[in-house]
Amino acid sequence: MNEALRDKKILIVGGTSGIGLAVAKNAVQNGAYVIIASRNASKRLPALNNLPESSIEMHVLDITSKEEQSRLFEVIGVIDHLVVTVRPEIKSAPFQTIDIEKAKIAFETKFWGPYHLIQMAQHHIREAGSITLTSGIAGEKIYKGASTMALINSATETLCRILAVELAPLRVNVVSPGFVEPKPQEILEYATRFPAGKIASLDDVAKAYIGLLANPYITGTVSVVDGGARLI
Repeated sequence: MNEALRDKKILIVGGTSGIGLAVAKNAVQNGAYVIIASRNASKRLPALNNLPESSIEMHVLDITSKEEQSRLFEVIGVIDHLVVTVRPEIKSAPFQTIDIEKAKIAFETKFWGPYHLIQMAQHHIREAGSITLTSGIAGEKIYKGASTMALINSATETLCRILAVELAPLRVNVVSPGFVEPKPQEILEYATRFPAGKIASLDDVAKAYIGLLANPYITGTVSVVDGGARLI
């Protein structure tokens, strides 16, 4: 158990599936009290059934709504750490044919939503606390059809560095995942070319968040968890 997280209050926005849910489970296992906020957080998830009910609470939140953000913090009060893992629903497409309105919605979900959330959350995070955002490999390595996510991820990483300076002593970091289970067979085959030789599990990625939350001397960094995918 990581003693640095024992009894810490961690808000995970986007914690009902995928990476966010894996971070929630790891945080509870390390002694933290976890608050999950998501559009789909209307009931306790089966994946959390083996964890103590007293260690988790859930709230419905549309991250693009300032009103819902405000109501959330009125209820939960002061926290130690904020983790944002929301992911927009946007399909890969060539730049020439991208639906601009859908691209704007993706920005609202993964960039502007967290941006406004942090403006509000900064007054509710303890001085020794932290904010951890999520970008992705498309922010560094260019893939055809992923221009919207590349722009969002790059903007998120720049925001991290800005906030690490402007919100200090609050720590601000980003985790940049590569390809994570589950993925189609062609991606699994592609992953065999990575230096790590495989695709990441959700737990592999979640451990990066836990490390950033627990280490009081890391701020302004992008923790890349891609098995070396950006190198090929």
